[in-house]
Amino acid sequence: MQFKDYESACKYLDELGQFASKTGVERETRLLKSLKNPENYLNVIHVAGTNGKGSCCAFLASCLKELNYKVGLFTSPHLVKINERIKINNIDISDEDFLACLNTVMLAAKDEEYAYFDLLMAVAMVYYKRNNVDFVVLETGLGGKLDATNAVKSPICSIITGVSLEHTAILGDTIEKITTEKAGIIKENVPLVFNSNDPVVTKVIRNRFNEVNSNNNFFKIYSVNKEMYRIKEISLANIDFFLDNDYYKNDCFSIGSNGIYQVLNSSLCLTALAVLAREKVINFDREAFKIGIKNTRWPGRMELVKKNVFIDGGHNPEGIARFIESVKEIIKISDKKTKLLFSVVSDKDYSQMIRELVESACFDEYYITVVGGLRKVSKEIIIDTFSKYTNKEIRSVDNAGEFINSYDGEELLFAVGSLYLVGEIKECVN
Repeated sequence: MQFKDYESACKYLDELGQFASKTGVERETRLLKSLKNPENYLNVIHVAGTNGKGSCCAFLASCLKELNYKVGLFTSPHLVKINERIKINNIDISDEDFLACLNTVMLAAKDEEYAYFDLLMAVAMVYYKRNNVDFVVLETGLGGKLDATNAVKSPICSIITGVSLEHTAILGDTIEKITTEKAGIIKENVPLVFNSNDPVVTKVIRNRFNEVNSNNNFFKIYSVNKEMYRIKEISLANIDFFLDNDYYKNDCFSIGSNGIYQVLNSSLCLTALAVLAREKVINFDREAFKIGIKNTRWPGRMELVKKNVFIDGGHNPEGIARFIESVKEIIKISDKKTKLLFSVVSDKDYSQMIRELVESACFDEYYITVVGGLRKVSKEIIIDTFSKYTNKEIRSVDNAGEFINSYDGEELLFAVGSLYLVGEIKECVN
């Protein structure tokens, strides 16, 4: 199959299922082999985790770009346009290049069955090889062990940002089971950087690393935890923090966001960069890293989209908990009242998410809307769920993008709960 134009290509992809026969890694391995394994020519940094992996990837790409490398960045999902998933030096793949690379992939795919993500992953690998990138920062789609991205057999570094309960029907219903899936990206003789704040997660990851690696590789595993970083100052637009570990001695970094969770994500990035320098893959340039961290902008993560309006992609209980931490810090430095705009899709634990939001006591007014197409949750169900935890009036908004676009209130307005919500707002506001 070949596509004559970008629009027909996107239409075909949108109609594909998210799943297919066999596992993602099996399908992708077969597809990449048919393409003569473009991934084998690329220096890949592989990143997995329940929350934070996209942000960590963005920090990495920004810092490597600051070192004057050409950097491919593959992430998911997109917020507005599919091209967002495939970038070089923070520039989205063009419609023309996307079409050309997809047609190449379709020739190799022949009549075999592939899922949506399989084809996009292959498009990215073809595109990055054609453009001779120096590095590829690769975000997993779902899990790790069976994910299509795990078809990359020899990454130069692996990172696990953190684990919490999500996609339990696919990955397992306990933290141990989900961590086991995430830890499937660990490879022999490949350095690993991971978030060690949770002892259960840490035990599973260390055990898996030891299974995969011989004893003389113990020095290739590096942990990052909250004892290593300390916040210096928070404003509505920035966070300054200190990082103190084997590579940074109370060095101060500035993040262009007020999302507290980005301190951990940037610390994982900085540690991974130091590890790559130790492996003599890159030069250790502390000043370049500082600029790269400061310049990173990752859409939909405590993003100030207009005056007094923040949007955040937190879409599970752990993401909501991290969102609330950031909101509480903003409230401390602002005397303004707050409003919440919330939406969610049906396969999320929205009752727990809503309960956390209400019990935080951060918001003076509540608004809800409906997003997500076939996965949508009706406004009646969302309102009823809020009503279990608060007596405040819950107002309904028909169109989130138009609501945000016309908002000119002096109160701080926060939108959270779904990446569909973030995308709808971004498309309208931008």
